[in-house]
Amino acid sequence: MGAFEYVVGFFLFTLLVVTIRIVFSVCFGWPLPSTHRHDLVRSLQYPSRQYSIRRSNSTAPDHHQNSIETLELGLDEATLRNYPKLIYAQAKLHRGADSTSTASSCSICLADYKDTDVLRLLPQCGHLFHLKCVDSWLRLHASCPVCRNSPLAEVIAAPSTGQHP
Repeated sequence: MGAFEYVVGFFLFTLLVVTIRIVFSVCFGWPLPSTHRHDLVRSLQYPSRQYSIRRSNSTAPDHHQNSIETLELGLDEATLRNYPKLIYAQAKLHRGADSTSTASSCSICLADYKDTDVLRLLPQCGHLFHLKCVDSWLRLHASCPVCRNSPLAEVIAAPSTGQHP
């Protein structure tokens, strides 16, 4: 068998595999892999907060038996921006005499605060964290990393007060 026959055989085999994959994708709803490099890079830089769940919908009258729901975990950027930011030195002054209520280290990264560190205050529970640490956490989880209370209700209620700075 010559080289030409191997090339033709390989081409036909590849065409067969691609055709079967497309047919299975259409018939069974299997997702096709992304071929765009920027999609791969973006998925590595920003972990997905959306998960698809397939479940059988037995009450659907049409021939589509599966439905897809998208669940979002964590908080979006607009909500995160509503949480108050402050400098650690200001937090110590604001808490005043009760020095036990102001933590001296971030509970997420375990690093000690410096007076110039930018912190984010979770209004529901009053816990402080490094801005970058807690923002990363809150993008994945909608609760305080220490007490697990959800500060979401406090942030949503704040814009409706009608007060402008």
